[in-house]
Amino acid sequence: MESSKLKNLVILILVITNLLLGLLMVVQGVTSRQRQAQLLLDAVALLEDRGIAVNTSGIPQGDFPPVMTLEQDSDWEQKMFSALLGEDLTATQRGLVSYYESGLGRAEVREDGSFTVQFSTSADGGAAYPTGDLDKRAHGLDLLRRMGFEAMVTAEDDQTVKAVQLWNGTPVFSCPVTLTYDGDCLAELSGVRLMGVPTADPAQGETLSTATLLLRFRSGIIDSGDACSAILEVTQGYVLSSGPSGASRLTPVLRLETDTNPYLVDALTGAVTRG
Repeated sequence: MESSKLKNLVILILVITNLLLGLLMVVQGVTSRQRQAQLLLDAVALLEDRGIAVNTSGIPQGDFPPVMTLEQDSDWEQKMFSALLGEDLTATQRGLVSYYESGLGRAEVREDGSFTVQFSTSADGGAAYPTGDLDKRAHGLDLLRRMGFEAMVTAEDDQTVKAVQLWNGTPVFSCPVTLTYDGDCLAELSGVRLMGVPTADPAQGETLSTATLLLRFRSGIIDSGDACSAILEVTQGYVLSSGPSGASRLTPVLRLETDTNPYLVDALTGAVTRG
């Protein structure tokens, strides 16, 4: 056989092999998703058989976000509050608390990530952040974005907007913020924020399936003496926890809103806590 024909035959065999391998991967992926979907249906059926109704319409089907780690970053912190209070702010440190102050207001920032900002009102009635033509929801989200703080609103009323921080579109349930208004002017911003830029840490381990976490939830509330009769909403997200040497970790969790209390189920261990 001529060498050119032999070469073409080898190429054809490799192409066919790659196509078959690709098809096999697709079939395996479909089979895996079907298996996960069936396990989820079985878990829901078991919960309902035990007296816990489950709203299945919003149960996430995708993978959990990865475990993230972050280090405290003082430069990033100053940049965040400079965006809020202006570049002319003064910074002072007293123990574990940092203070940032300018003509627009004063921020008290604690080492655990919590902070409070009181905004100034001038003698002539002017305010640092009037809402202008925006409603309070849009005004609050715009202000948080200015800080580099992507957020999702969780509740609001005439004078208050409550939100949680997002990281890559995923809510960080332990980083809530509250914007409090006095009339049409922002008076105070308080809450908890990420203290640095998170990076993925695949070494922390694999997450459990949503089906497994739902079953762990039932066992967890029984062990704690709690009770519920319905799971109203299921959301994937993160919680922020402190680690050694100043490092912190974003751990993926499943948040369950029930008819009694909200709960968080650790996606790595299955541990259940009120959330």
